[in-house]
Amino acid sequence: MAQSGRSIVVPLATNLHLAFDTQLLRTHTVWQGNSLNLFGPPYNGTSTRFVCDFTGTRLWGSLARGPWTFDAVAADATGPLTRFKGHSTVGGAHSFVYELYPPDDSYVPVIESPRLEQVGGNSVIIRRFEVAPLTRRIRLNAHDEPGDPVNIFGVAGAQGIRTPAGVLVAVLRGLPGGNFLPLVTSTPVTEILNSERDGKGPWSALVTNVVAGRKVTLRVAVPPNEQPQTFEIASAVVADLNAASTLAKQLAGPVKPLPPPPSITRPRPVFLPDPNFTDKPGGDEFYTVEHFPVPKELKLTVAGMDFLPDGNLAIATYQGEVFIVEGVSGDPKAAKWRRFARGLNEPGGLRVVDGAIYVMQKCELTRLRDADGDGVADVFECVSDAWGYTGNYHSFATGPLVDESGILGALITGHRTMHEVPAMGWCLKISPHPANTGAIPFTDVWRTDPFASGLRVPNGFGEFRGDLFMTDNQGHWIAANKLNHLQLTNFYGHPSSSPSPPAHFDGDPNFTPPAVWFPYAWVRSASGLATVGDFRFGPFGGQMLVGEFQNASVVRVALEKVNGQWQGAVLPFVKGFASGVNRLAYGPDSRLYVGGLRFGHWTSIAPQPHSLDRVKFTGRVPFEFKTVAARTNGFDVAFTQPVDAMLAGDAENWDATQYTYAYDGKHNAPEKDRDEKIPGPPVRVLKAEVAADKLTVRLTLEGLKPRHVVMLRALGLKNNRGDALRNDTFHYTLNQVPKE
Repeated sequence: MAQSGRSIVVPLATNLHLAFDTQLLRTHTVWQGNSLNLFGPPYNGTSTRFVCDFTGTRLWGSLARGPWTFDAVAADATGPLTRFKGHSTVGGAHSFVYELYPPDDSYVPVIESPRLEQVGGNSVIIRRFEVAPLTRRIRLNAHDEPGDPVNIFGVAGAQGIRTPAGVLVAVLRGLPGGNFLPLVTSTPVTEILNSERDGKGPWSALVTNVVAGRKVTLRVAVPPNEQPQTFEIASAVVADLNAASTLAKQLAGPVKPLPPPPSITRPRPVFLPDPNFTDKPGGDEFYTVEHFPVPKELKLTVAGMDFLPDGNLAIATYQGEVFIVEGVSGDPKAAKWRRFARGLNEPGGLRVVDGAIYVMQKCELTRLRDADGDGVADVFECVSDAWGYTGNYHSFATGPLVDESGILGALITGHRTMHEVPAMGWCLKISPHPANTGAIPFTDVWRTDPFASGLRVPNGFGEFRGDLFMTDNQGHWIAANKLNHLQLTNFYGHPSSSPSPPAHFDGDPNFTPPAVWFPYAWVRSASGLATVGDFRFGPFGGQMLVGEFQNASVVRVALEKVNGQWQGAVLPFVKGFASGVNRLAYGPDSRLYVGGLRFGHWTSIAPQPHSLDRVKFTGRVPFEFKTVAARTNGFDVAFTQPVDAMLAGDAENWDATQYTYAYDGKHNAPEKDRDEKIPGPPVRVLKAEVAADKLTVRLTLEGLKPRHVVMLRALGLKNNRGDALRNDTFHYTLNQVPKE
């Protein structure tokens, strides 16, 4: 929303809605009318609009400043004063959980719970505040907006504000002797709003909005207390002062205990496969592609997926839902689809860590929990939201990355970088506090630190042999899609925002090279990645697989470490998926699960708007390049089957070329610099030597240059049974030439 990119909208009734700002911890808008108008690719299929709004009447809200203040806060005080912890819907009641950090004092947990009550024919919003013990006084700006104060006489704890919507009446109850302290000012207040730049494509902008005129702040002083304190603020808009006085008298009184939530057994939202689905498997005689019959009710635009400990598959969609696919390893037509969560903000990834589901939303990394055991998430814990966010269509966040120590990482898109918006184009390290147990909701403490920068559109993410990797997408400053090995403090080429040094704002040609560049003909939009777990999936155990969105395919990456740096070969692997390939997950059943989507300008050659597919090894071993190892003057190429020694040993049957890429900030087509533009003699194969077992060929080349890509093609090569290669070409990114 314009008022806050991190809004949680609560439907208090079918026509009454409350939007809570999780950054400033304020109710920024309450409106009467239709629910939120959602914009962006998952909702309207286009890149514009993307700032959500509503159709209806604004009743009240708050100016863009934090409502909680502390006495004697120094102007140069460091560190956060508040922190959002999460959102709960346990028992059907909404609660916002956050912490206050008074300077030089222990933190103060707060639970704020909005609800709706009908009083005297009026819709009254009750905000209940449960505040932990206090050692010093704190203040809450219960209402903070343009208007004029209106005194409501004869009712303790009541105050009014005259606004364009009518008279806003507020009643404080539960604080002994408590009263509102109205503060009236005319000083202009400057707000920063999320906006769109009309006529300039899918760009976002932070615009300044100056709120002039008289403003009323209704302050509440919460006194020190060794015991927890609970108080409520009841608010409603009425036509005039008489109605305000009548309603205030009805609302006045003590805070009453909330009744226990009704004992309602909610049916699990389960969906069954489309009974009319007919499957025509893809792939080939070596790897078949099965298509799951997705229930007709679902928009399964797969944005993230991972396996749960029980073998079921958790899937997050761009529409903001999370589904659990039960029986996913069995017959696709017998799988059951259970909705676990909904209402998330355009997820970009999902991981299961210690049995818990973590979802990377655009605005935060969230841990989902089912507190009451009914099969539906009702606790949404904010693990981290420590990055800037404008609401831009391009403001993707993917992840989380998880290394061997359990550290989480967020990948923030740098495309459309705004230098004043922190962490755009960064990989962030999110570390759990050593005392974290993960057993009690909202008690964990997390730390977020900059890790690496220079990312453009990091769509794929994962781990490989203990290291962190991500795929980045071609465009400005990134000449071709690539696979980066993420390392602390490294810069990967795309201008990033703060805390990047100014030298990176206009690019830096000394960026860290990728582990591999993907040839553009094969990979036009790199997506998810997975590692083959074992040899039940064929002869490529331990290798990496990477999704390709536009071609709806998966490529294989045979990596090796040379002089301490990852590099390797890219090879075609399998195609025939139902939709654009976006996420991969290697299953406990040694099969590859592929989640896809296609809509709007996210085009793919695949026919379906969304899909879940499964790749199975048939047992027939293809005649393929298996691995490629760089040598000082060439490569050792291993095969899955013995080669015809005469054909493979003839250097004339091997063709080589090499190329690199321009780095100039343009939206370059890849492979700009071929042999003829590279100084020195062109690369060529001088010798091909076949090993005694005929499974390896040693190629000697001249003209090899580091930080170039070498394309090698085997011309007419066959195995000892006369079969041709399944794929006869690979591209090897030669970052380092091995030492003697």
